Amino acid sequence: MHDITAATATSPVAGRRRSFRIAVAATALAFAATILPATGATGAPEAQAAVATDSFPGAHNTGVPAGTQLRVHRGDLVITRPGTVIDGLDVHGYVEVRAKDVTIRNSIIRGGAASGHSALVRSASDGASLTITDSELVPNVQRHSINGLMGWNIDARRLDIHHVIDPAHFFGSGNVQLRDSWIHDNLHYVNDPSWGGKPSHDDGIQIQSGSGYWITGNRIEGATNAGIMITQDAGRTANIMIRDNFLDGGGCTINAHDKGKGAFSNIDIRDNVFGTDSKYNCQLIRTAGDITFTNNSMVDGRQPRVNSH
Repeated sequence: MHDITAATATSPVAGRRRSFRIAVAATALAFAATILPATGATGAPEAQAAVATDSFPGAHNTGVPAGTQLRVHRGDLVITRPGTVIDGLDVHGYVEVRAKDVTIRNSIIRGGAASGHSALVRSASDGASLTITDSELVPNVQRHSINGLMGWNIDARRLDIHHVIDPAHFFGSGNVQLRDSWIHDNLHYVNDPSWGGKPSHDDGIQIQSGSGYWITGNRIEGATNAGIMITQDAGRTANIMIRDNFLDGGGCTINAHDKGKGAFSNIDIRDNVFGTDSKYNCQLIRTAGDITFTNNSMVDGRQPRVNSH
């Protein structure tokens, strides 16, 4: 395990070609509670024409840019110096962020033997904050216990995260932006040791607590349990914007369940395009609370379906 202060590229590894990026409204990330506009009652969805999805994130515009020079690093990285920049690394190990204002960019994080790790990249303390861009998170060793990006106080853009249980798993105080990223191909086990031998509960994004989430301009697909799972398993959850995404998969693609810990506050789901690959033909299942669902559409022109727990 190594303490890291900075890294630069020295040897060539081909990245993915990026031809264009989806445009979304720019939003500044402040690592303090983000207050979203107040939401009203749930709006009734209207029928829409079929929608093309090729402008959303994918292999062409997420992950390491084509031509990037990468240097292989073998071993875990523990980042303890504020302001550290990791640029152009191919990390065969796990990354743990323990300092403020850390940046990871143009890199691949591959993990290794699990050995107690829960995520390829983890930033999970109030004394840490992370900006991670133009990077790929994919495990060399696939396991039921490994997630992709995990923690809070995170600004993530143009990521390609795949072949883990939960590509994005957020909790703590929240304060997260996930933008213009491709979340796909979740691991799923019919007999998952983490669930006592029952099937995996893999989600594209799981939010368990906190406030100030902006989930915008992403392509999220390939999960079995939910594309986006919102709970209060780790504390109260509020102030979530889910906007301008392509969303697919899951039993219901978005599952918002307050777990009996009080009604959700200010969850705004708008202007998204839903695919048709949900098990129960359900785009949102929800408990009571301040959850707005407006101006969402489906790729085949049908109205999105909303169920209640």
